Amino acid sequence: MFASIIPQPSSRLKRARAFRRAALIFNPVSGQGNAEAQLATIKDLLEPHIALTIYLTSLEAAAEQLTREAVAQGTELIIASGGDGTVSEVASVLIGTGIPLAVIPRGTANAFANGLGLPTTIEEACIAILQGATLTIDTARCNDRAMLLLAGIGFEAETVQEADRKLKNEFGILAYILAGLDRLQNLVPFTAEITTENEKFTVSAAAVTVANIAPPTSILAQGVGQTKPDDGLLDVTILTPSDALEALANAIELFESGLIHQPTESHHIGYLRAKQVQVTTNPPQAITIDGEMAGETPTTFEIVPASLTVVTFYEQVVQKRLRGLLDLTVAEETQVEVLVVKYYVPPLNWERTLTKVIAEIAETSIAWWETFRRASIEVGELLIKSLHQTLAAVAKSIDQLGESLPLSNRAEVEQLEESIPMGETFTPSTAPEIVHQIGGRIRWRIPRLRKDAGYAAQLQQILESVEGVTEVKINSIAASLAVSYTEDTLSVKEFEQKIKLAMAQV
Repeated sequence: MFASIIPQPSSRLKRARAFRRAALIFNPVSGQGNAEAQLATIKDLLEPHIALTIYLTSLEAAAEQLTREAVAQGTELIIASGGDGTVSEVASVLIGTGIPLAVIPRGTANAFANGLGLPTTIEEACIAILQGATLTIDTARCNDRAMLLLAGIGFEAETVQEADRKLKNEFGILAYILAGLDRLQNLVPFTAEITTENEKFTVSAAAVTVANIAPPTSILAQGVGQTKPDDGLLDVTILTPSDALEALANAIELFESGLIHQPTESHHIGYLRAKQVQVTTNPPQAITIDGEMAGETPTTFEIVPASLTVVTFYEQVVQKRLRGLLDLTVAEETQVEVLVVKYYVPPLNWERTLTKVIAEIAETSIAWWETFRRASIEVGELLIKSLHQTLAAVAKSIDQLGESLPLSNRAEVEQLEESIPMGETFTPSTAPEIVHQIGGRIRWRIPRLRKDAGYAAQLQQILESVEGVTEVKINSIAASLAVSYTEDTLSVKEFEQKIKLAMAQV
């Protein structure tokens, strides 16, 4: 369980591809660590094996501009080292070029790396670059702007806007949580008109999130439960709470959905998948794209399938198992290059390790609890259904017994019938009352049936003409009226109202 958390020493690496030249786009102000020491570590690990050209971002030289320069120089690989903003800028240039993108995450959230399951430490990321395994993912466009991860409209955009650089430097990813709690106190819904290639609808929402890739920490994008970066679809999550307390409950529900990779079941959270999505709001709402503010609605999103190549763990994409197959004959086998790398295993960071252990235990516990909760609900429903069927069988047997007994014994049947707990308790009255009801059958207690044979005959005739009724049985001695109906046609409440209207005609 903890093998992926605690660094494991190794020196022999299988290679899927050997990059000879690479450009490193390095953002020196990303994250909270020592940028100079981090850059030195990257150079120590990569430069013995790759000709590395280093570009430092600045106010005058943005990551997008530097990436264009590196591509023009004919580099084989672009490495983005910084936060999600840096990664998105670099990726926007590489989309559709076929040039691989490698990520050495050093930001606050590192949502791109976490969403794809890429290496999350400098050492692991450098090892993946040396191994050279790649995968191809989708990207998207938002108002003709490249979108790698997701766009938030409304609540999420306001949260990102409040979590400024000073707050992120001081609190890290907690800055987003603090900003989100502050925005909850001033939650203002808006009207959203959402149009896809298949439908168009209007809804009152507090947040709309359109995602291509979203890790579990991107809570408001977890309506579907798990985004797939190569399915050719955008995942849309719509949050419609009535107040701040309900919004908090919805956020917890979405967090759970993201951890267990299951769609949410909340009635105040909607979700859908589409290739194209257009969102118009009243009043206009702020938009954030990949963690950066990007104007206001209206906006249009479109998926760009299989448009970006990304470097990842060797084990994530290079998988093969042939040994043991019957009559296996290998005609030709390409030898995998094994690279001997002298790299250091960094000292164990107990704070980071403990955080990952707690997160993994929490994820496992929530998954177990969800399994137990769903199983309990299913068992409860089966028990209730079984009890209803048993009570219905007992009631039917009593009806048949009452009709077959002589008059002198029918009073005993009536007492037995009243003693069975079949729903509402019977109280002496001259008005019709329900003794019990289940799906497909209702039994009434009508005292008038004992004394008025004409009323009983007229009531039976009227009820038998009601649409959906399959059987009407009257036991005058027991003052009992049992009506069976087609359950698929009407609900219990709807049928009860029909019977009351029919009785009123007598």
